[in-house]
Amino acid sequence: MRLFLSGTSPLTAWLALLLAAAPLLPACARAPRGELQAPEAPKSIPDLDHFALALNQFALLPENSPKRADFRRVLLDFLVRYIDKTLDDKRPEEAVEALQFAAGLWRPSELRGPRQIEPGLCAAAHRIYVAAARRGNESPALFAAAIEQQFGDDDVRKRAIASWTEIEGWVVRNSPFSDEPVLRHEELEESLEEIAADFPAPFVVQRLTDLYVARYEAAIEVASSSENLELGLAARHRAEVTGYLVTRLYLRADDFDGAGQALARVELDMPTRKLMEYLDSARNAKKSARPLLELARQFLPDDEDMSERIPPAFLTQGWGIVENLARRAVQRFPDDPFAHLLLARALRKAGLVDASIAHLRRTVELKEDIFDAWQDLASMQQTSLERIAAIDLDAALARMPQLEKFHARAVELWRDRPIRPGLAEAQYTLAEALYEQGSVDRAKDLLQRSVRGEPQPAALDLLGTIEFKDGKVAEARRHYETLLGLPFDNQLLRLRWETQGRAQLAAIARREGKTAEAQQEMQTALRQLNKLIAFPSIPPGERASRLIDRGKLLFHLGDVEQAVADFRQARDTADGRAEAYAEPMIFLVSHGYYDEALAIFRAAAPREDLRGSLKLYFALWLHEMAARQNRPQDPGVIAFLEAYKGERWPTRLAEHAQGKLSFDDLLRGASDSGERAEAYFYEALRRWRSGNAAGAKELMRKVLGTRRMAFFEYDMAQSYLEWDDLPAKARAPR
Repeated sequence: MRLFLSGTSPLTAWLALLLAAAPLLPACARAPRGELQAPEAPKSIPDLDHFALALNQFALLPENSPKRADFRRVLLDFLVRYIDKTLDDKRPEEAVEALQFAAGLWRPSELRGPRQIEPGLCAAAHRIYVAAARRGNESPALFAAAIEQQFGDDDVRKRAIASWTEIEGWVVRNSPFSDEPVLRHEELEESLEEIAADFPAPFVVQRLTDLYVARYEAAIEVASSSENLELGLAARHRAEVTGYLVTRLYLRADDFDGAGQALARVELDMPTRKLMEYLDSARNAKKSARPLLELARQFLPDDEDMSERIPPAFLTQGWGIVENLARRAVQRFPDDPFAHLLLARALRKAGLVDASIAHLRRTVELKEDIFDAWQDLASMQQTSLERIAAIDLDAALARMPQLEKFHARAVELWRDRPIRPGLAEAQYTLAEALYEQGSVDRAKDLLQRSVRGEPQPAALDLLGTIEFKDGKVAEARRHYETLLGLPFDNQLLRLRWETQGRAQLAAIARREGKTAEAQQEMQTALRQLNKLIAFPSIPPGERASRLIDRGKLLFHLGDVEQAVADFRQARDTADGRAEAYAEPMIFLVSHGYYDEALAIFRAAAPREDLRGSLKLYFALWLHEMAARQNRPQDPGVIAFLEAYKGERWPTRLAEHAQGKLSFDDLLRGASDSGERAEAYFYEALRRWRSGNAAGAKELMRKVLGTRRMAFFEYDMAQSYLEWDDLPAKARAPR
């Protein structure tokens, strides 16, 4: 099992893949000039990886492309199947998110086009509606009804409108402000805004427009008749902002004409009148993209908009408006670099990193001296590289020549303004992927090249780790001492890496038998960690990681009780993060602390947000440790092992642990060196506790021979061989 585990669900993993699953369009630092090439639709989509790839490509198709319909059909068929499966598997939240992706396959103007009937999509939406309505969850129920109204036949549309009307009434009746004329529709408005931000279909836009106008008229009435000064001011303000809300709504729907008609129903304040001037200029833009881009900038969310005070739907709507206007600009003025740059940023915000990269490259091709385009392109290419390296390492490695050319040209153009992330980060990303795959020598070569070009703490840390695991402690020490000498941009970053460096130097000193030096390094690291954990701005996930690090240091310093308390606090701090369970579990199991490890398993077992395969490994370790320490097997562990039905390889490991699968059969089923390493390790544990220490050690050495240094099993095999012992009881800190 890899030491760095993810607790993400399949859909969360899918959303991450959307950041960068598609192969990039051929390009280099000086790409040949020409328009973006329209991709071809795949024949089918078998899985989430291929969906992510196809969605990035689909985003590159202009609205007038004849390929859009066929491409959309393939994507939609996959999503409908996925929705049905997630509902069958009792995962309604994932089904709703998949429905949102299905709705996004139509651009706003396409939703106003000729009516399309999609029976499969409507059937899937209705299943979501039934599930959501049963739970009283009005937002997904309204959203599903909107899909049925847009894409259903006459009977389905009629049913959807009735369902929508019923939910609207329920929301208003149950509003805490149901007796307040100005506020009674507040919750309904929020629900409709959330739907319209993602799916600005004509029906949804009209219902929200009618609600805005109704609230406007109620506010005018209250403002003119109320004797309550505060209420009158609130009503007047509500009336004044109506024009702005209507304008945003119709720009999200990409409907300039509709905006003008809707705004005729209310009196406009001065800011909205000014906004209408921008809109008129953008509508009539003929000479340049500037009016469209200026209008888009009025809705571009800035850093302040990221505060918790801003409703997420407002941000979604803002970026949707920006994307609509940027697409108009690119369509009318395809050689305007700033139009491509703005569209690239909107696509990035939508999670379509590789589609964003295509437009950034077009920006640089059209105008090479835009620093922001180079900076964004470097960032997006790095994000894409990180994601593709986790899916297809060979494809990621094939990108290196292109990245080298890109960064070489960036250095030529921007000597005084370095582009980040640079080539060193790209080299580290590939080296880390190679390391995790067991290609340690290739990883080491890339890391050395990275450090020679520009020393980075992550690269030095991984180099030090490799040398340490290879027994080359002098070289490992040199890398960590170099890391400690690096300059850092801020105190928080410096503390993070100094803590890591000191902790690793302590491990090196322990390996060398230099107890006093190890104690000194650990005490220094502990002081740094205490400062880090006390930082008020540190996010929960980071604080949890540092608590785990502190727990490990305290353990080696002899304070096992406080170490376990830190591990427990880490779980409470980073609720649901797999690492907060896995890393302490690995540490405690490796040192033979059964009761403390069992407590972690019991905390993890009922959590639905942790992967079943992760819990399976926990159960395997506890089952083996109980047998080794002559303890009674925990009923919960045994029940989990017997009931586990999941991924192929963990299932085979569970069968081997229960004596239902021989070692030979387990080894024959291993598909790569990582699975072979695990097969060797778990059979070695069985042999060692059965009295065959020599046979166990032979298999432990085979674990090391796989070079799977990123695996827990590799570290444990190395430790047990070094100790010449398989701890039959809790091993004292040393």
